[in-house]
Amino acid sequence: MQRGHVPIRTCRGCGRRAPKRELVRLVLRQGRLIEDPEQTMDGRGAYCCPDDTCRQRFMNNRKILRLAFRNSSSLSATTLP
Repeated sequence: MQRGHVPIRTCRGCGRRAPKRELVRLVLRQGRLIEDPEQTMDGRGAYCCPDDTCRQRFMNNRKILRLAFRNSSSLSATTLP
């Protein structure tokens, strides 16, 4: 990476673009969405704002979940701890 480069990610709940550090990364593990606080877990991840309303909008929209993780069969019981 270049010096001074700040990675920008898009929230899947509201569509807001923000620096990667401001967003929470969610990863699909064994059919459950879990937070990835260090943002280093393997697999596809989706970014979301840390507030509950945005996270609920992301969690309740099956279409966005399928697009974010590209695997609808694993999304049978998506819950956060």
